[in-house]
Amino acid sequence: LTTRSKTTTQATVAEALQRSEQDKMTGEAGGERQCVWIVRYGLTKFPLVESVGPFDSPIDPTEGIEHAKCIAKRIVQSKDDSPKRVYSSPFLRTAQTAQLLALEMSPVGKVFIEEGLWEWLTPSLLVEPNGVKTEPKSSDHLCHIYGTIDPTYKSVNPVVPDDATDVPEGAPHFVEDEKALFKRCATTLSRLLDASNGESMAIVSHAPCDQAMAFYLEGAASPEESKLTPWPLGGITMFARTKSENGDFGPWEMELYGDTQHMPGKYKPGIKKWSLPCLSKP
Repeated sequence: LTTRSKTTTQATVAEALQRSEQDKMTGEAGGERQCVWIVRYGLTKFPLVESVGPFDSPIDPTEGIEHAKCIAKRIVQSKDDSPKRVYSSPFLRTAQTAQLLALEMSPVGKVFIEEGLWEWLTPSLLVEPNGVKTEPKSSDHLCHIYGTIDPTYKSVNPVVPDDATDVPEGAPHFVEDEKALFKRCATTLSRLLDASNGESMAIVSHAPCDQAMAFYLEGAASPEESKLTPWPLGGITMFARTKSENGDFGPWEMELYGDTQHMPGKYKPGIKKWSLPCLSKP
């Protein structure tokens, strides 16, 4: 970011957070229905090419910003189903999208950088042709770029160093196969839900992780039995569950999957779709 654009962004965030403080007295806690919004970002500034990169591009300053704002408005306009918490992968394209979602919320939300939402830890999505593995920026660094990020948040499923020999089950660790990705995303999401106090949340991540989390909530016995399909750019998925009379939540119901009705122009029908190999339908 240039000094001028960074200053403008910080001023916008400061103004929004000030409005948030004024609005807090009218805020209400989550109701009897809990929703999980799972988001794939829009157009990036530099196209991500598998096995080539670049792997940590921000969103496009024109179309990408528009896509993120359309995503934010679609989610926030859901009224009672709108999220109270916003979690994001530490990559620029997801953190920037999450910030624009948080700014659209009233009161303005905070973004929690969760390491358990990292891009799929596979060479084709992280390692450049010269052999260098892309590492996203730290939460402290991201806090200086995006003012809605909560610097005090600690990941519920932190990344384990590549050279570690004792890796906890379900922890993010390079290299992951599909089975490890599913386990990691299930572990992350279950922990986020445990800490949610029944409040709705939005999660901004990457197509592989988004599909893995949707698979977990879908509850299919196997990828072959799953109804999930390729996920388009800017697509939104939403699962909801409702408390029964005894106070327990019922099963998750998928109400949206990869929805792009909020996207503008040529992106509205859903393009640039991506799918995990095990969820690719013939």
